[in-house]
Amino acid sequence: MTTAAHTSPNAPPEALGSGLAPGADRIRRDLLDWYGKQRRSLPWRDTRDPYCIWVSEVMLQQTQVATVIAFYERWLRRFPDVAALAGAETEDVLRAWEGLGYYSRARNLQRAAREVVSRHGGCLPASVEALLALPGIGRYSAGAIASIAYGADEPAIDGNIVRVLTRLFALPGDPKRAPLSRRLWLLARELLPSGRAGDFNQALMELGATVCTPRSPRCASCPLQGQCAALRADRVLDYPESAPRPTPTLERRAVAWVKKNGRVLAVRAPAGAARWAGMWQFPDIELGAQQAPKTALAKGIERGTGLRVLVGERLLALRHQVTRFRIELEVFDCAVSDGRARALAYDEVRWLREGELGTVPMPAAHRKIARSAAAP
Repeated sequence: MTTAAHTSPNAPPEALGSGLAPGADRIRRDLLDWYGKQRRSLPWRDTRDPYCIWVSEVMLQQTQVATVIAFYERWLRRFPDVAALAGAETEDVLRAWEGLGYYSRARNLQRAAREVVSRHGGCLPASVEALLALPGIGRYSAGAIASIAYGADEPAIDGNIVRVLTRLFALPGDPKRAPLSRRLWLLARELLPSGRAGDFNQALMELGATVCTPRSPRCASCPLQGQCAALRADRVLDYPESAPRPTPTLERRAVAWVKKNGRVLAVRAPAGAARWAGMWQFPDIELGAQQAPKTALAKGIERGTGLRVLVGERLLALRHQVTRFRIELEVFDCAVSDGRARALAYDEVRWLREGELGTVPMPAAHRKIARSAAAP
């Protein structure tokens, strides 16, 4: 597919030739020369297929490159194009995503794929404006896809690029807030070399990921060390400024490992659940500060599934971090005393053999429970 490079018609006039980026020509030259020699060999850099680039960009959000590579390659074998993803069962999509976390990314990928099929003839649109209208595609992803896949002169700013630019120009302020956020996008646009925006955006990302790292930057190896204002001031680690991270909220949960006739009770969270929507897990409840887990769990299972259970000994305890929550889970061995399993608070309930647990999508915490509780 060959497309002409273009500049967004909606680019703010002050972004072009505004002088916000002193030494821009040298920065472009030095960075692109370094990128040509030092860039890592990554599978999504061997293609200009918009779908493949889109998938890689979504997977790379909040996930390290080393983790993404294997998932990316398996995903493309399972869903090789937009039509395959759009037509897949959502449960299959979530199972393929399992292990990457932040499952809303997978759900939005499929939602967007279905819109691409229905509204764009199965071809991912080229313009930033059309990309932004798709579920799960934000300003960064739209710029990355447009520049890398279609050659558009569009900036893309992720966390790595924020770090590089705030250090390069010694920019104070919180980059997640105006006015610095706006200034960074203007800078990024002004720095773009016409016709090579995709390479330049990737070069900035690569520099941030491998050299201009958060805590141990390798400034002696940086191709931009001569232009870096933060390095000249010996203040590299002072940038970017950011608000302190909030203390994670503790959440206590009791989980039921319910067995009957050699099968384990599993439930599928509702599509609108705040966490792990559409994923399979074991029945659980959130515990209040002073709640006794066994009594609360028995009541919660009856409300959610209609089953009355006898809650026995604790099988295991584990901790799991999800965004700003630190979740502590206690898993209890449970036996059915009365009732029939029904989906009262869930989308679906199933009695699964232990060997079948691996065939349904589960969040990491419940996958750990499955492996530990089922272990001989």
